[in-house]
Amino acid sequence: MNDYTISNVRFTSSDGKSRVHGWVYAPNSEPVAMLQISHGMCEYIGRYHWFMEALCKQGFVVFGNDHIGHGESSEPEQYGYFGEKNGYRHLISDLHRMSTIVKEKYPQLPLFLFGHSMGSFVARLYAGRYADELSGAIFCGTSGPNPLAKGGIAAATLGVKLKGAMWRSSQLTALAFGSYNSKYSPQRTTHDWLTRNESIVDTYLKDPKCTFLFTAAGLRDLFTLVSECNSKQWFRNLDKDLPILLISGDMDPVGDYGKGIEKVLATLLENDVKDATMTLYPQARHELLNELNKEEVFTDIHRWLMNHLCNR
Repeated sequence: MNDYTISNVRFTSSDGKSRVHGWVYAPNSEPVAMLQISHGMCEYIGRYHWFMEALCKQGFVVFGNDHIGHGESSEPEQYGYFGEKNGYRHLISDLHRMSTIVKEKYPQLPLFLFGHSMGSFVARLYAGRYADELSGAIFCGTSGPNPLAKGGIAAATLGVKLKGAMWRSSQLTALAFGSYNSKYSPQRTTHDWLTRNESIVDTYLKDPKCTFLFTAAGLRDLFTLVSECNSKQWFRNLDKDLPILLISGDMDPVGDYGKGIEKVLATLLENDVKDATMTLYPQARHELLNELNKEEVFTDIHRWLMNHLCNR
């Protein structure tokens, strides 16, 4: 018998049409805090089951939703699409709606935000807007400033204009991910960059909820997210009292093998964020929660959360 309960949350996205699917893992004992998860690109919240279960067993209410354009929040033909224009803003609004629903049941509990990869970009913009509702934020597998982001926006915008918002292009996709696998040898698959755990990579590559191409409009949103969450304005306007933990593998291409994460931390500190720290895991790749050292990562995350329960 589980010592926690899983419940479903359903609500209409801020796009006015998509039906967002979310899940709440709640301990049957008295909870100590809440953690909201913002998942990454080309995946879904179900891939976080082990992490949600493990943290729930430590007394946390853990919840998250499939972003629109992903998982059970969209039909497969809509995967990789958030909207005709500025669709990424729906992801931020939907995260807030999800947290509002869960907070109605646990109004006194501190709330932490965990964002991975594309979900970390969304989470960073969320933290810029709703920091007063958070006790801390963890950005996993995030990106530093990317000089290709502006060009990506321009290329994807041109693609939308010429081919339509729903156009799917391997060439456009290569702009975002073309070199990600280049530093690993031997190259066993196209996605060795995800994790050293080969069974996780194989499962990912067989999963239709993970193997779709983003649309031109979706890629424009992705590049926009990268650009905005690394803008001077984002760093300048961020609540200086919000505790932030950056975690990444030093073999993660999204974080430029640690260099991008170091730039994010340095810029946070330059902008007087009082409690910003970073952990880089040697040899770990992009999906830290699916890495060979995932238990070490979990222990570090749990320790950081417990240390920040009463800081806000």
